[in-house]
Amino acid sequence: MLWPPKPGFTVRDVLKACTTWLDTQDWGGELRTRLPELIALEERYQTAGEAGRLLALLLSEADSQKKDPDKGRFHAVYETALVDRAPGRKLYDALMASAVHNLCPLCGYQPVAQIDHHAPKASFPLWALTPLNLVPTCGPCNQGKSNKLAVEAAKEAFHPYFDDLGEERWLFAYVHRANGGVTATYFVRAPDHWPETKSKRLQHHFASHKLADRYAKATSSRLSNRRRRDVRLLTSSGPEELRASIAEEAASAQEAHPNSMETALLHGLATCDWYLNGGMAVG
Repeated sequence: MLWPPKPGFTVRDVLKACTTWLDTQDWGGELRTRLPELIALEERYQTAGEAGRLLALLLSEADSQKKDPDKGRFHAVYETALVDRAPGRKLYDALMASAVHNLCPLCGYQPVAQIDHHAPKASFPLWALTPLNLVPTCGPCNQGKSNKLAVEAAKEAFHPYFDDLGEERWLFAYVHRANGGVTATYFVRAPDHWPETKSKRLQHHFASHKLADRYAKATSSRLSNRRRRDVRLLTSSGPEELRASIAEEAASAQEAHPNSMETALLHGLATCDWYLNGGMAVG
């Protein structure tokens, strides 16, 4: 997964971009009077996120925000003025464009298609316009993410703007024969020095987004595309030369992104004796 940088604008900028539309609403001026409150909440959100205490903040705010009298108005500003109107849409598009290589930060392989509210706007309307709460994602990751707030630390969703997953490998693939062909089974294994809660969050992230199944399905075309090349190299130079070639590919992929699906697959291929001795030709 590749984390995007934090947004370079604030909730003040968002509300300013939505001014023209707000001026057409009877309640627009009233809503703008809440800007100081939104700024204060934005600062608390950032402070808690950087300190690793975001879940505690969300739990403390859940009841009051869910009952906020302007809940529907904040939703309307987001859905109409930010998403659908030109001044606000520029900021929305800037969030989308922040995704590294246009890839979803939550799965790392599908293109971004929409914006996810890390703290669901249905429960946290006062953060519905806060850029730090808006994360570019692909459709499957956004749709698969629960709108229910985790109450257990081990099930807290990773936040791309705040959580550091390091540069060590934690995504792996086991290449093997299946259904008369080649496939890969993906799994995560956190580094030994990670805190237990962080390791459990990684397992939960992988399971809740169904990444093992999604990666396996995406692997089929990748293996098919390299089949001819690997067969030719095996035939001309033998299994150890093929291993060295794939290992070099894996090292290059790891340098760019240690925990991409591609990195895991290449390492899995380079260590699979069955594949290196002709397994790719099965089926």
